[in-house]
Amino acid sequence: MTQATTDVIESPTGNFNFRTLASRRKFDAAELNSDNPPLPGLARESIYLWGSVRDEEGLLYSVIRRIPSPGGAVGNSEKSLAGKLLVVASGSPKGQQQLRREPAGSVDSTDIRRVTGDADAVEYASLDGADGRPMHIEFSATDFSYQEQGVLDFRGHLAVPPMQWYVPSPTSSTLYATQTYLIDGELFGRPVRGFFWEECWMVPGGQLYHNNDPLADAEYLTWYSWANHWPDGTCESGHFLFGENDFHIGLVASSDGSVSAAKTMNVSVTRAEDGYWHDGLEYDIDGVKWVCEPDPEGRMEGLGRMPNPQQEGRMHRVDDTQMPDVWMAWGETVPARGEKRRHWVG
Repeated sequence: MTQATTDVIESPTGNFNFRTLASRRKFDAAELNSDNPPLPGLARESIYLWGSVRDEEGLLYSVIRRIPSPGGAVGNSEKSLAGKLLVVASGSPKGQQQLRREPAGSVDSTDIRRVTGDADAVEYASLDGADGRPMHIEFSATDFSYQEQGVLDFRGHLAVPPMQWYVPSPTSSTLYATQTYLIDGELFGRPVRGFFWEECWMVPGGQLYHNNDPLADAEYLTWYSWANHWPDGTCESGHFLFGENDFHIGLVASSDGSVSAAKTMNVSVTRAEDGYWHDGLEYDIDGVKWVCEPDPEGRMEGLGRMPNPQQEGRMHRVDDTQMPDVWMAWGETVPARGEKRRHWVG
């Protein structure tokens, strides 16, 4: 990859100017049940149980729980997720996503461990006798099951091929492994549909948004993970990240088994009047125009003021007029980094 201007950027040895690798991957339960890193020098930072669902009335709910590796950083409320189950939901008088109180009594993530069981699946559960309401999750190459007592009961199946992206750096490398499950179930007793799950590996001691994070070093502008399911049964999911230097990821997987990774990418962010939230993102990915349309009630105000405000929307190609029956696009922008970045070419 080369820069589209005549500027010469001399990156440190081992940095590669924040160029990335991105591809499909094979689901391997044995690998996920092991603490041996898939790449030398990395350690599992956490698994992230996260996704967005909608109920039959169209109300939006975004759910997240971070389960750190034993002995790993547990997070804090200022810079990264702590150990609590969080749910933000639309439909409040404030008109944006606010924290719901129901998850407050759920078990803390520090009392959740991986369970040795089915060789073809991965299972986590709360410890016997742990304070708080119990949880359990199990997933495989095809199926997904997740329960948080008194809060949610989700079941689903893998919607597109698993994906991965990797940012190498001498001090802050990150490998992000994802598999997207289309789920049905109940949240707060209401039927819902949506998408779920991710996992992160970093250098030992690394923590997303907090310590040895290459996204911060790459001065990333935006990160969105999204999925669309259409009435004909087809599905598409992806990860779009963009920042300074050569940093960009445009990874798209389809239910037909295809996966593509962007060679060229450009992003423009339209800021809301307050300069904090965004009113839309425009992408040029290998010459194809994409747009992220913000959900009218998708601002996750309940998570508090942060440098990377979280916001739901709908991601699609500009010329794609079909409307999905299930969708999510959970992402963030960094207001301090402005609105536009230069176009990088392969």
